[in-house]
Amino acid sequence: MEPVEAPEKDCGRSVRRSRQPRYGAIGRIIHGKQSVRGAWPWQVSLQLLHPQFGFLGHWCGGVMISNEWLLTAAHCIHNDLFNLPLAALWTAVVGEWDRDVEELSEQRIPVEEIILHERFHNFQHDIALMKLARPVKLAGESRIRAVCLPTKRLGYNQTDLCIATGWGRDAEDGILAGKLLEAKVPVHDNAICRKKYGHTVNIRSGHLCAGHLDGSSGTCVGDSGGPLQCAMRDGRWILAGITSFGSGCAKPGFPDVYTRMSYYLPWIRAKIRTPRDLD
Repeated sequence: MEPVEAPEKDCGRSVRRSRQPRYGAIGRIIHGKQSVRGAWPWQVSLQLLHPQFGFLGHWCGGVMISNEWLLTAAHCIHNDLFNLPLAALWTAVVGEWDRDVEELSEQRIPVEEIILHERFHNFQHDIALMKLARPVKLAGESRIRAVCLPTKRLGYNQTDLCIATGWGRDAEDGILAGKLLEAKVPVHDNAICRKKYGHTVNIRSGHLCAGHLDGSSGTCVGDSGGPLQCAMRDGRWILAGITSFGSGCAKPGFPDVYTRMSYYLPWIRAKIRTPRDLD
């Protein structure tokens, strides 16, 4: 796997290095584990100021692809509860790890522009771009860094090391995690998700099927829009997908469905107006 040109030559670099994690501890990313501080420096917490209910805090995850642009899931912004593509209501928190503690590594940046995919509907084209009101301050040893994007359609398999991250709930009616959690998830052929979800969502090329079929781990409410990242041979991480939907919270027999990043590269490039944004 080779990344695209990124805003910095060290896209996808992590303090986590290539050390293999141990899994088993219970976490809000269902049956995941607490991440190492700084391990996922492109992870973003998207906070929402609801016009009726006030400040809701963390609502969805996001992922930093340059110092000015984020990706998230369109359903975080337009869903059955509300349709709020109003930039002034959203704040991106980058450099976050423990949401309950001010660690001085965070940057809270208002969102300036939201671009929903024009054909988003019922978890089809579940992708949105957010432009930040000011560039993120990047530094070599910073806990804030952009992830690498794939250059073309890539195939993934169960032998790839792919990890989902987020602050989501431990159950559909549970509480959000304080510290960022991670879970290793295997990637499957889309036919598996098509069999499980085809009666409600038409699984297409823009989807990526991943997750344990035994219900041992998976994503949950609050993880949406966050990254599914896969390790490259050179030690960097590539953005394979963003969390879209699933059975609820790691229901046995049901993997999760992610928005496949390689499929949406042309859309991303077309919407980011300045060619240098990803250079």
